[in-house]
Amino acid sequence: MRELVVALMILGLMACDSNAPEYVYVRTGSVVVTVTVQSEPQVQVGDWLRLRASRTTTGRWEKVRLVDVAEGSPWIGYIPPEYEPEVAANLRWFAEPMDGVEFDSVVPKPVPITERAVRFARPGTYRLWASSHAPIHATSNTLQIRVTAK
Repeated sequence: MRELVVALMILGLMACDSNAPEYVYVRTGSVVVTVTVQSEPQVQVGDWLRLRASRTTTGRWEKVRLVDVAEGSPWIGYIPPEYEPEVAANLRWFAEPMDGVEFDSVVPKPVPITERAVRFARPGTYRLWASSHAPIHATSNTLQIRVTAK
């Protein structure tokens, strides 16, 4: 039985390799990525605040064979669109201070699937920003959110 499991794992890994693209794109020094986040500037404790974001990508991407990409180097299988109007769900979100801050998860989703939401357990002033993944990495502008008591 153990041999069968090992054989199936090897076959599975081989199948993954056959689906890998021959060519991919790597970021050059001319690529500029801008992430812009937005929301209402104020919310009450415990209420969900809708977060939206767009991403602009300009510059030249280099097409290379996947086998020539150094291990651990970021690559992407396509040239990103110049403008993506709603990418909030594809970003990693941050808050300062983080204590009492809850970003929405997949279920239940308080906003449309392309957006994100956040709620706060305590009143105060918070800073929010987001970051997109490599190789289209960029850090967004920072929002200042005032959270008031109910």
